[in-house]
Amino acid sequence: MRGLLTLLVCTMAFSFPGRTQNLQEGTPEYECLKVWSTGSEYWKNKEYGNAVPYFWQAMDCDRQLRPDKEKRLFGSVFEKLADSYVRLKKLDSAIYVFRLGLKYTDDPLNIYRIGEVYHKHALQFDSAAVYYRKYYDATKSAEEIKRIAGMWVEAGKYKEALTTYSEYLDLKPDDQEIWVYILDPFKNQYKKIYGKDKWLEQCLKFSELFPQANRDFYVNDLLDQDIKAGMYDRAIKTAREILAKDSTSKVIWVKLGDIYDAKQDRDNAIASYEKAVSLDAQDPDLLCKLARVYLDNKQFSKTWSLSLQAADIRKFGQPYFLIGITILDGIKQCSGNVLSIEAKEANMVALKYFEMASKYPDKEKDALSYASVCRQNGITKSDSFMGSLGKLKNSGCYGWMLDRDYYNPFN
Repeated sequence: MRGLLTLLVCTMAFSFPGRTQNLQEGTPEYECLKVWSTGSEYWKNKEYGNAVPYFWQAMDCDRQLRPDKEKRLFGSVFEKLADSYVRLKKLDSAIYVFRLGLKYTDDPLNIYRIGEVYHKHALQFDSAAVYYRKYYDATKSAEEIKRIAGMWVEAGKYKEALTTYSEYLDLKPDDQEIWVYILDPFKNQYKKIYGKDKWLEQCLKFSELFPQANRDFYVNDLLDQDIKAGMYDRAIKTAREILAKDSTSKVIWVKLGDIYDAKQDRDNAIASYEKAVSLDAQDPDLLCKLARVYLDNKQFSKTWSLSLQAADIRKFGQPYFLIGITILDGIKQCSGNVLSIEAKEANMVALKYFEMASKYPDKEKDALSYASVCRQNGITKSDSFMGSLGKLKNSGCYGWMLDRDYYNPFN
């Protein structure tokens, strides 16, 4: 154990070149690095309860050895310590740690992280909005205003939400989708809070800013009601009438795709989503919608390539999850219920993508569940030792796979 700690401390020293001059065992500098290294190892091994006291010690000794904030080595100690408390379901302690981080480092990201704790873990959206607002005040990033407004929506405080959205549009008046977001789903609340005259004033402002835009965009909620009621033909007719007046409305093309998708008319759903993509190829959620319909249509290579496009635009779990599901559907088509070597190797490819998806909150739980199944159906020690692997690469049935690399856990 002592040798391992020495190795860890030396490794940490190389991570901070020129910052650790005295590494003799027993010196304050050495002992400080040792507690930080120990805490980091416990944290990486998910032993969060054991990591906590070491992170506290590392925080204290780092401040004592390096009183100047800009010279401290362990800037991530607050994030890791707070994360440990979150994992231990001690949210108040996590928030306290981030407040200390703000005090000791002046890094405004600690304000944002407090907001995230309230948002994603405590589900206290009004408190999250308050801290996201403080983060905006420190950074002046207009995109943060949308996040704040979203928190007020989640908290059910629509007046605060609409006021915040209006503030955002004062900064970014050309964001057409946010105009639609206010004037469409929130029109009833808007009229109730601000009155009909203010509502008409906003509609006029929208028309002046976007003279070519479809004036009937607010029928989105009516289309959603028809979808829920199964009145697909009426919804399609309404959407087509709008598109006849404005064929460049991405919002309505997406909605038309949703209608056809709900109707299980995959060819028309694909055509509608493809049209929307032609208007905006940088919308990762739209690309995933299209990828998922291609998956339902057994067009596996299209699902794979579209998912990778979405992942390049924004890092989230859905694209990798879709690729994993694509592989599992392909295994059923190619191998049925027979766990051939090709099927086992394909399960290992799927496992890789599910593990990638599990790193993101939107798909963490589902991806971990599928990953467990892939491990059970993957290659075994016997397969590895018998030298029977490598058939997937040349299997014609699996030719749609864009990536047939997998790892052998028994090498």
